[in-house]
Amino acid sequence: MTYPGKIFFILFSCAAASVAAETLYKSVNEKGEITFSDNPPENAAHVQQIEVQPAPTEQQQRESMEREKMIEAQANELGASNAARAQSREEQAPQEAPQTVEPVQTYNRAYNQDNIQSQQPIVRPLPGRPGQLPARPRPVPRPAR
Repeated sequence: MTYPGKIFFILFSCAAASVAAETLYKSVNEKGEITFSDNPPENAAHVQQIEVQPAPTEQQQRESMEREKMIEAQANELGASNAARAQSREEQAPQEAPQTVEPVQTYNRAYNQDNIQSQQPIVRPLPGRPGQLPARPRPVPRPAR
């Protein structure tokens, strides 16, 4: 939104609020239709008075405009400082020589030595199987009834 557009919007909203500062009535008729009016209708099933916030005073409007101008000035200053900072970065970038990294030619003899054991593991023989397995019991036939 442009600056004149912001001013117009603020003034229009203030003018609309001052017109709407009168008492409003919300009514619901027998069909369930909702209407808003300045005076309460007589044939409405339900009428509710709506409180409308009063319009801001001229002093509040001036303070709001001053705050808006101050914020816009700060935004312009920040934009200018950001642009200057970006331009200084661009000017410094070509002056710096690209850094080259020389590869290191070393061999680490202890590479991956953590997994190698310094001594042989202790291996104990498994207990032997018995010479003869116990006899398997045979099922006993049931007597016929």
